[in-house]
Order: sequence, then C-alpha cells, then structure tokens
Amino acid sequence: MRINTTPIARFAGLLFLFVLPVWAFSQPRFKAAVVAGLTASQIDGDLSAGYHKLGVQGGLRGIARLQPRQDLSIEFLYSQRGCKSTLLKDQFDPYRFSHTLNYVEVPVLWNYKDWLIEGEDDADDFYRVAFNIGLSYARLISTSSKGEGSGIGAVLEPEILLKKSDVSFLVGANFMASQHLGFTFRYVRSFGRMYNPSNFDPAPYPYTLNGHCLYFQTFYLF
Repeated sequence: MRINTTPIARFAGLLFLFVLPVWAFSQPRFKAAVVAGLTASQIDGDLSAGYHKLGVQGGLRGIARLQPRQDLSIEFLYSQRGCKSTLLKDQFDPYRFSHTLNYVEVPVLWNYKDWLIEGEDDADDFYRVAFNIGLSYARLISTSSKGEGSGIGAVLEPEILLKKSDVSFLVGANFMASQHLGFTFRYVRSFGRMYNPSNFDPAPYPYTLNGHCLYFQTFYLF
C-alpha cells in the first residue's frame, strides 16, 4: 500500500481558492454550506459486483437562489472512489483487492424544493426536501491499492494508465432536518471510460472500466 499525503496538500490549497467566492455569498440570494460524508463505489469491469468500496468526502457548497423553489448549487469536494472485492474483509479469499481513487470534484446541480416549513418570520422559512440533478467534473489526483485480485491493480495503481478527467451525471435528493442541518443522497455515474484496453498494445488488463458511486452527505447551511 502506498501512503501519499500530496492529495491532501493539493486539496487544501484548492479549497482555499474556493473559500473566497463562497465567503462573498453574503447577500440573502446566496448561501454557503460545509459538506462531509461517505461514498460507496464500484467499477464495472473489475469482475466483482456491489458498492463495496467505502470512502470519505468533504468540501464546500455554494447556493444561488433562482426562484423560491429553485436553486443552483456548485460544490468543491475531495472524493474517494474505487472498488473492493467484498465489503467485509475475507483473509481466505485469494482474489481479494481494494483500490482507492482520490479525486477533486466540482459538481454543478439544479435543485427543486418542496414541503415548505414556515418559521416565526419569512427569514426562518425553509423547504424540507429538494430534488437535484446535474453534472460533475472530477480530476484524479492519486491512487492506492491493496491486493492484486483479478489483475485490475495493474491498471489502477499506475496512474498513467487511467483517464485523469471524469465527467459524471448526478441525481439525488436533500432532506433538511432543520433550517441549517441537512442530508443528501446521490447516485453518480461516469459518462466515459476510465480505462479502455483498445488504447494499449498490449493491454495490461482486458476489460473496460467504468465507475459509479453513491454519495451520503451531511451539510451545515450558513
């Protein structure tokens, strides 16, 4: 296993650049939130099935109100994706593997809100639920691997073999427990292939790889 602190340092620097415009959201039309959560991922083509690979996610969210029921949001996230042979460790499985892909990700989403909760005045009103759909651009910054498994490690560990940029489709929903505390669930699927064996001769791995994830976020809205 390779331990690399460079992704965290890169993310901290980029996060600082993102804080400045979010800090500027001081008008009532704009809001900002801190986001933290978990990811559950899998990769089609790794000869396993299931969202077994768990990871962490964190960052910031900026929100612009378009209409009373509609928002446009942009996020800047550090997201861990990847794949794993089984959710629970099985030391007797000769094909066990766990591969982590670290991304910096920028999702842009349209949100439609419903279920109005009225407060003591208009400033305290909020919508309990919101449905969101959008696109995300992610940039691969590092990888780490455990076990060889079916041979997928030959592709995921040498970062040069993987496509660095990823564009994904997102769909999900928010639930507000209070005016400030909320939860998000999302399904994320990449449009393109992160690895195509036809691009290599000879190919180090014979199957096409394509990733998809589940996001479970908690956020605090300022």
